Amino acid sequence: MWGAYSLPQTKVLPLVDLVITHGGNNTITEAFYFGKPCIVLPLFCDQHDNAQRIQERCFGFRFPPYQVTEEELLSSIDSILGNHELRERMKSISTRIQATNSQSMAANLIEKVARRETVLRSFIPL
Repeated sequence: MWGAYSLPQTKVLPLVDLVITHGGNNTITEAFYFGKPCIVLPLFCDQHDNAQRIQERCFGFRFPPYQVTEEELLSSIDSILGNHELRERMKSISTRIQATNSQSMAANLIEKVARRETVLRSFIPL
């Protein structure tokens, strides 16, 4: 377990067995990239949706952050750590995500759209 004002999350995630998070998009995305199941305690906005998807798709657990009991939290940790099928599923997802080169593909698509918009602006008066 780590705790500090700031941590290099992408350096820490490969070393852990699961992630306990508020469920922001970056942490969820990085957890899946590294194949880590999650316990999500959402606070606001998209975190609730992310937490719900984690729970519905059996990638971990969702709890209300101010009502979760110690027993619920410890039980969910034990459940995740003892679930070989979940670990294998997350490993498979991680392998697939890492093989797609999606960061480069997304950057290329954004650049393509930006170039198209620049070309259109030269022909269409604003």
